Amino acid sequence: MEAILNHPKYPKGARYRVFQVAVLCLSFMLASVSVAGCLLGDLGQEFPNAPAWFLQMFITFPTIGGMLANLIGGGMATTVGKKNLCLLGIALCFVGGFGAMLMPTLALKIAIRVLAGLGVGLIQPLSASLIIDCFDGPTAQQMMGFQSACVGLGASLFSYTMAAIMVYDWHFAYFAYLYCVAFFLLVLVGVPAFINQVGSEPKVEEGPKVESSSAGSVARKALPAAAFVGCIAQFIYGLGYGALDNCLSLGAVEVGIDTTTAAAIASWGGIAALIGGIIFGTVVKFTGMKWMGAISLAINVAGLVIVGMTSTTMMWYVGVTVIKVGFCWWMPYVNFLVTDGCDETNSAMATALGFVGNSLGSFVFGYVFAFIGGLVGGLGQHQAFLYGAVMVAIAFVVVAVYTAAHKDNKQTAQAA
Repeated sequence: MEAILNHPKYPKGARYRVFQVAVLCLSFMLASVSVAGCLLGDLGQEFPNAPAWFLQMFITFPTIGGMLANLIGGGMATTVGKKNLCLLGIALCFVGGFGAMLMPTLALKIAIRVLAGLGVGLIQPLSASLIIDCFDGPTAQQMMGFQSACVGLGASLFSYTMAAIMVYDWHFAYFAYLYCVAFFLLVLVGVPAFINQVGSEPKVEEGPKVESSSAGSVARKALPAAAFVGCIAQFIYGLGYGALDNCLSLGAVEVGIDTTTAAAIASWGGIAALIGGIIFGTVVKFTGMKWMGAISLAINVAGLVIVGMTSTTMMWYVGVTVIKVGFCWWMPYVNFLVTDGCDETNSAMATALGFVGNSLGSFVFGYVFAFIGGLVGGLGQHQAFLYGAVMVAIAFVVVAVYTAAHKDNKQTAQAA
């Protein structure tokens, strides 16, 4: 960390602010694949013979590529260079997102969107690890809050742009992916070239010289236990939080709330996440980082219970607001958790492991929910929120037990 901050080409003044913005802009693209779910209805009309499960692959299939890219990208970051990997990820996101507009068949649209999934998968761990690697403690904590807010803001940016274009012709909604071009240029200009060497510099160690088969190679540290705890917690969390992404609209129909209102509630959730992310750094100053995981998960459980136990529009606004605030506090915390004990050589791999856990949990949400529903005689879409509360409560137990059994991590110390 000190070597990076003291690097002769580390940005100063206005270039430092551009550097911060360039790193944060990566998070704008993290939801760019999933927000295209708004096109499924129109795709169903254009391809009426396609079964529902095949249509849904337009959203779910890129997730598989994303999980693979998380692991590949985390391992490649110190070899290819973190800036180069960011640029590659943005380029793939653009090609896979915009290119779907040019494909004549649904199968080809799904296939090319795998590239967008790969791109997002490369970007995900870097959106967090670059903050941890390149900024000091208090600044990193504040930026992690902003990073979480930018995920929600990016989802709103892409979805509202697509919705506006769809008013004229839904076929051109893919033009929203032109934002990726602007983000590519911002990273190209704003992220210093020496970031490609972060974590790949030869390390000089005291003691006898050890022969190595590859001169100048980096001694990469093994991933700490915290990375695996974070991955498990993220998987369980994804199994619960998925209720909001998958069941809000369908649950609204069950309780008599129209789908337009449900969409408005979901949009408000993005704004709540933005506000929550902005104040994250301030909250940490009072609570410390150590217990933020347990606090954020408890907030998530409360929000899921509110939605699952009520059926009025007002209470759903309240519940979704609480869920989103919990979400935008959980994500920066878990990014700090998985990298506790890491250095520049393995921080990207650790954050990738956390994202893989979350993505896998979100991907299998529907299957696990259906399986549990079968065991208990069936669960409605509204009841999915109570199921989600139970899953997040399990993640709460995992994190609380780990937190109580370990000393404050390095991020907590920096916050003090």
